[in-house]
Amino acid sequence: TAWRSLQVAGPGTRMGGYEELYRRLAKLGVVNTNARLGDFAQLLQDVNFGSVVGADRGLRGLLKPLSKLKNWTQDAYTAEDDFWKITTFLGERARYANAYKRAGKTISDDALDEMAANVVRNNVPNYDYVSSVVKGLRRWPVGNFVSFPAEILRTSTNILQTALREISDPALRRIGWQRLIGMLTVMGAVPYGAT
Repeated sequence: TAWRSLQVAGPGTRMGGYEELYRRLAKLGVVNTNARLGDFAQLLQDVNFGSVVGADRGLRGLLKPLSKLKNWTQDAYTAEDDFWKITTFLGERARYANAYKRAGKTISDDALDEMAANVVRNNVPNYDYVSSVVKGLRRWPVGNFVSFPAEILRTSTNILQTALREISDPALRRIGWQRLIGMLTVMGAVPYGAT
């Protein structure tokens, strides 16, 4: 479902019937929000990329094919990010639906969509949530791609908050404990394994 929903040219993408899902996910803030791509696009804009070279008529014809390659690469990069966000959305939505079903509670499709979208927006790096202060840091000599590390800090805090909120709801307690144990395992095992 995630693959067929992608809005990039590729085998099996842009499938009929899946455009509505992509539009709904865009409206919910799930797709088209890549943190690293946003930094890269802003850097190119900051340096006015291509304006000097593009002014020379002789080089314009030479660079035209590269422009198409740049657009395709940007679309593919966005599609890769969207694929994982759609997959996460569908997985979280199913987890919540199953948890409420097990608890004998009824919840609307719109409420399930919003709950799953909230997890994706707040627990997966999202350029739309990077503050203007952090975005401005890319002009400083501390580093050009500061949005992604800032998003890792934001999402780590949000994963903890989401897990604690879920643990306090009897219908979602199991999901909350899984999320909390998963986060603690990754935070403890990955640094140790990398060392």
